Amino acid sequence: MSNAHANRMACATAHRRGALSSWDRTRRGRTVDPNSSPVEDAHDTFTRHGGRTITERYQALMIGHGAIVMFLGLISGFFFAFNLVEEITLWPIPGTFDVRIPGSPERWRAAHTGNITNALMIIAAGLCLPRLQLSRGAERFVAWGLILTVWGNLGFYFISAFGAPGRGLTMGANKFGGGDFWSRLNFLIAYPGAFIAPVALLLIARGAFVAARRHR
Repeated sequence: MSNAHANRMACATAHRRGALSSWDRTRRGRTVDPNSSPVEDAHDTFTRHGGRTITERYQALMIGHGAIVMFLGLISGFFFAFNLVEEITLWPIPGTFDVRIPGSPERWRAAHTGNITNALMIIAAGLCLPRLQLSRGAERFVAWGLILTVWGNLGFYFISAFGAPGRGLTMGANKFGGGDFWSRLNFLIAYPGAFIAPVALLLIARGAFVAARRHR
């Protein structure tokens, strides 16, 4: 009886170890304490938000914000066209509105293409997120950092397109003008993203390379 009991205990232990190994292989981009229990690990790694994991929540937020920024980038294409023709006209709606959209065509072109490019960046990053080996803190930084970046850049493009002097390139005046409230606001609204986005992309690259090494 004791031998049978010992065999059952050995099988149970082997099964438990196999389950833990399988659990470890299927975790999404986390480095966790190997000594933690499955319950603690599940609670820490797969924190639930409305039935979604925290990774899936960040992914959905990045895709959603990216879609809105892309929509606004597409709408700015109409402003670009109206600025070029110096009137508002939408075929087959009859008539035109003699309204000149402020700003230069170059700035509206930048608002159109720049916002679409930023939207593609954050959507692509969001789609990649579950494939990466990132800590929970790094994942949070990537998600919210890129969300802040694309909205800051959107504000930069639109304020610049509507004619802010200085093009938002410096805090003070430069050869293009500036030094007033709008030029400073234009500069400050996009400035954090100029540093956050490169760090976020380096974290994405690191997480991708770590994941690649683990799947060799």
